[in-house]
Amino acid sequence: MTAHRRIFARKYICVYLSKAFRICLRRTPSTWLNSLFRFWQYASELKREERKGWQKRVEGRVESVADHSFAVALLGLYEGERRGYDLERILKLALIHDLEEAIMGDLTPQDKARRGTTGVEKDRERAIRELLLKLPPKSRPSYLNLWIDLRERRSKEARLVHELDKVEMAFQAHRYGKRTGQRKMRDLYESATKETNDPILRRALATIVKN
Repeated sequence: MTAHRRIFARKYICVYLSKAFRICLRRTPSTWLNSLFRFWQYASELKREERKGWQKRVEGRVESVADHSFAVALLGLYEGERRGYDLERILKLALIHDLEEAIMGDLTPQDKARRGTTGVEKDRERAIRELLLKLPPKSRPSYLNLWIDLRERRSKEARLVHELDKVEMAFQAHRYGKRTGQRKMRDLYESATKETNDPILRRALATIVKN
């Protein structure tokens, strides 16, 4: 390796997308760009983390956690605007509501039952804190506060996103049910209805079940 290449290697970290194309970032831990790249490396795992519950019910490729988060954000944008809620907060909450799964993976109800509620919540918090370490120190508290709001449902926006999470799952179940038969999805409709208190969203769920 030439002296020039050694200096370059010390100053930059590169990711090769192909033999002819690479992305290089300067090795400066304090730069926002480096933090952004590290955070993206972890968060982008959600694009290939499939929702485990569908794997047991549907053949072939199923939606990823990122697919689901996008759909929840879209529903939140629509419903939040209609209600006059804080749209920026809704979108942030929706986009990070399963962010910890980039590290711990998607969990089925059976997984949660084995670990226990307390164990799962500890694992979730440990994972989100580990992931947020990829961000600059000044950014971490705001993301963590959003995540805690979701877990404790302090704000009306967090309560809406929590219920839209269940509604979107029911929407997707109905879509898959057209291929596999709606009977396989019955318990999911019941679970979503149990977790949803908003009268308008409950009406939407009732419409799905009837169809």
